[in-house]
Amino acid sequence: MNKILALCLVALLSSVALAGAKVPGKEGHAKNPAVAACQAERSAGAAAFEAKYANDKGKRAGRRCVRQHAKAARTTCKAERATDRAAFRTKYAGPKGKRAMKRCVRAHAGDPVR
Repeated sequence: MNKILALCLVALLSSVALAGAKVPGKEGHAKNPAVAACQAERSAGAAAFEAKYANDKGKRAGRRCVRQHAKAARTTCKAERATDRAAFRTKYAGPKGKRAMKRCVRAHAGDPVR
């Protein structure tokens, strides 16, 4: 019985210690550029941000802002890719020559939305 109580106590103490620990490897990751742009836009003027992006009920402005930034970035990248595919791949593709569109969208996601 004492062994079971001791094991439970050790498990409880270790779970408390792990709860306060940070997740390794997450410190250096950059925030999504669209999210960062929307947060900056919101901090510049919350009322204007809500008026521009909120739905009819005045909700989901942040989600709609991120979606519009991503959509504008995709449109920009598709147009850039249509002009010259080889140059597009050279500019945005990774070391293995893949994921050029994803990298382009990520690069342009923080651009201002019209």
